[in-house]
Amino acid sequence: MSLFPYFFRDMMRPLRMLENQMRMTEEFFQPFITPTYIRYRNHPARIQQYAEQDESVVHDKDKFQVKVDVQNFKPEEITVKTVDENAIQIEAKHESDDDKGFVSRHIVRRFVLPKNHDLKNVVSSLSSDGILTVTAPRIEQKVTERVIPIKHTGPVREQTEESSKKEE
Repeated sequence: MSLFPYFFRDMMRPLRMLENQMRMTEEFFQPFITPTYIRYRNHPARIQQYAEQDESVVHDKDKFQVKVDVQNFKPEEITVKTVDENAIQIEAKHESDDDKGFVSRHIVRRFVLPKNHDLKNVVSSLSSDGILTVTAPRIEQKVTERVIPIKHTGPVREQTEESSKKEE
């Protein structure tokens, strides 16, 4: 066991604080000092950014609705399709060449519809700010109703009253 950290702990504290400040400064200025060809590589943080895009799912008594942020894609690059018998798949793919290299973005989101939702009447809309809304209406349960006719009979109450008098 070394006694160095024990004796020099107070002397090392300002150096650690200085190191933390330098690290924060480096992170702040990183986009300005990093060459462009390195900045747009597939860093894990950038990949995670696309995986965590804003999306919301609403499932209430009338509909199943999904909202996905696709503002980085053109409308012609987005497809919405039904898959299997109970799923909706949203796919967006963007590829472009520029003077620095090749840029590619691709997302696929798949949502399984709950039971009793109509896959044939799915509707999608794209807002001007890049939010894709896909709605699947709920299948209305047909309640089968049948009117039962009432059959009229003679007086039942009088018979019960007569039987109760006889018992007394």
